[in-house]
Amino acid sequence: MPVTRLLNAKNKALVILIFSYIFLGIFHASTLAAVALCRKWYGLLVGGALMLAAIPFHLRGRKHPHGYLISYFLNAVAAGFSVSAYYLKKNIAVCLPDMLVAAVPAAVILLSAYLLLRCFCKRKKTAIAAALVLNLLLLISRVLSWRTDNGFGFFCALISLFSLWVYAVTVNRDRSVLRDISFGSFGTFILLTLAVLIILTEGDTLDGLDIDFGTGGKRKKKK
Repeated sequence: MPVTRLLNAKNKALVILIFSYIFLGIFHASTLAAVALCRKWYGLLVGGALMLAAIPFHLRGRKHPHGYLISYFLNAVAAGFSVSAYYLKKNIAVCLPDMLVAAVPAAVILLSAYLLLRCFCKRKKTAIAAALVLNLLLLISRVLSWRTDNGFGFFCALISLFSLWVYAVTVNRDRSVLRDISFGSFGTFILLTLAVLIILTEGDTLDGLDIDFGTGGKRKKKK
């Protein structure tokens, strides 16, 4: 679909759903690549650099809509690099099949939000609120079951959370859907990066909740 048609698309919810899934796909590939290319927490630096590089493209998007697409792509890659810092720093192995399975609940929530908006187009707030409740419950469940997927499901739930924000501000409003998608990608990157920083620096303070952010169930026994 041409960019000009995307900007004026009536079915913005479908456009957001498609781009949300694309973001998840790029995020998966970027995380795997970053784990292979980076060491320790250096992915945070690469991610930050890519996010900064995305800013001029986002600003350029006002006159050239393709700039929004480039900005969105750079932020999706940057998000994967930032999250890789957690897996590298904690020495946790990642594999694509497990990552895909962990992303399924977030993908289902995004699809549910789209279907709710289609079925209850005149009750957007209700539809978004219901999807947000589901997403918050998913976030809580992913934290409590952190060891089952090494936290990847939690990171995907953060991505879907910001996609729901894009649904809320764009659907049924006279706004550029690509601009909001690009802007939302910055928020997603920042949210994921903050989560990684908090986990790496303060995760030990959550030991009382019996949540293991560091080993994913692969802790080595001490002699």
